[in-house]
Amino acid sequence: MKILIYSFNDKIGDGLQKITFLQKIKDIYPNSIIYYTTSQTTTLKDKLNPLVKDIIHEFIENNKINSSLLSLLRGNDKIPRVKFDLIIDLQKVVLRTLSLRKIPHKKFFSASANFLFSDFKNNNNLKFKNIYIEQFYFNILSTIQDDVIDKIPSIHVPNSKFIDDIITDKKKNIAIAPGAGNPIRQWQFDNYLQIAKKLRDRQYNVFFFLGPSEKSFLNVCLENKFICPEWKNGQIIASDISFTMNLAKKMSCLLCNDGGTAWMFEFAGVKTLKLFGVTNEKKFSRPGYSQSIQVKDFGYDDLKDFPLIEYENILNNFLKSIVD
Repeated sequence: MKILIYSFNDKIGDGLQKITFLQKIKDIYPNSIIYYTTSQTTTLKDKLNPLVKDIIHEFIENNKINSSLLSLLRGNDKIPRVKFDLIIDLQKVVLRTLSLRKIPHKKFFSASANFLFSDFKNNNNLKFKNIYIEQFYFNILSTIQDDVIDKIPSIHVPNSKFIDDIITDKKKNIAIAPGAGNPIRQWQFDNYLQIAKKLRDRQYNVFFFLGPSEKSFLNVCLENKFICPEWKNGQIIASDISFTMNLAKKMSCLLCNDGGTAWMFEFAGVKTLKLFGVTNEKKFSRPGYSQSIQVKDFGYDDLKDFPLIEYENILNNFLKSIVD
């Protein structure tokens, strides 16, 4: 069975949200050959590949499927010339859906335009709008197999070596991830630094998780005697996603923005306190693993305006249920 799965673009968070979906579809169709394609790029091909390397047969990036009439009218030489048994459209922009549907297939799934172009209909009356995105993907699987999946499974994370040498088994370990994929989703780094100092005064062990784009924060963290466990001698120790996720398992919780690191922790089974300003907290908080703070609910239009004292009040209550 040949399956083609289409997503427009996958940054770290986008890709992580699809891992359980991809692992599950391989369980449902164990003998399938799965192709994964994007109009732009996907972190599933590189950064997240250890989590799906035995699932995806081929990645096809920059596939010329876009939301334009030109894309709809022209041929596509990026997709393998095979007839797919199943094509799964993970997005809902109609022009992209129509371009994708031109690819030879037996069965086609798409929730765009209320299933107008889909061979599968929403017979189980599942939600496909304004829901947590991972649930959206599992509703797709439920619809395709006409059997509702009641519970989203945990992600399988391969073990990574040397974690115990970096972080010993201690209680009250708090992680802070001050970055995000886009600066408009980042609360000021100095705010997180001040929080870290106050937590250390309360005898918590504080660790800063910094991605490559947050390297500018590294020296400040080290000068303030905070450990950045992903770094050594000014370099990232490992690019393997399982390395960071296994580090995450040593933490009691994570304080963060809406960024990729937050997803790594949530999928590793670690709870997060996540700040939102421009993105939808319902779609981008993993149920049961994330407590969200939407600054608009407190009367602030901009994330940078959210005050430290307001955050501290929420944090104190959060910590009582997590590590105290």
